[in-house]
Amino acid sequence: MINLRALIVICFTFLSSMLCAQVQVGVKAAYSLSFARAQTLLFDDIFDYLTYEVAFLEEDVRPMFGIMSYYEQEKVYIQLEALYKQTRENFFTIDWSTPDQFTYNHTKRTDFVMVPVSAGYKLNNLKLGLGPVFYFIASQNAVFDDLLFFEERRKKLEAGFAFNAGIKLYRLHIDISYEKHFNKVGDYVIYRRIQTGFAQSPGYVTVGLSYLLF
Repeated sequence: MINLRALIVICFTFLSSMLCAQVQVGVKAAYSLSFARAQTLLFDDIFDYLTYEVAFLEEDVRPMFGIMSYYEQEKVYIQLEALYKQTRENFFTIDWSTPDQFTYNHTKRTDFVMVPVSAGYKLNNLKLGLGPVFYFIASQNAVFDDLLFFEERRKKLEAGFAFNAGIKLYRLHIDISYEKHFNKVGDYVIYRRIQTGFAQSPGYVTVGLSYLLF
């Protein structure tokens, strides 16, 4: 279940921190397309015999929603957001250590509170900016803990960086961004006490629509 208390606390902290400045606050909805590609990892035992084959298939990102805050001064702007984001990573595993070679389908579901921070240049109605993106994990399910010699260890905070462009039409904002994570896909998977992970970092293109309420 989503940790709604954490989401509410972060949202209120986000808003209260901006009360001292002349900012506009509104709501936002967005959709992300993941660029994570299919990839396979092979795991062996202490005698170098193949024991597991784990394939990352795809990552599905559900529609996002939340709040935003916007401040501009002449040709400079700052935009902060707090969004709920859910990702679903699909894996397929073959257990080669068993005579029947059992197969497993796993779906790793993670609920985030996503906090993008963007600052940049504003030319008339056009916005061009960049900034960090922080992900606070509200909840997640463990999908590898039931496999022999596997476990999951994941930090509660993940981060990335984004390049942003947008158009401001009075109270309506239309934004598009390209985001790259610092962490690797599946880097929370531990096999025989060794951290593993796929040789790629999650990347996203996000399109967002915001409306400033006040």
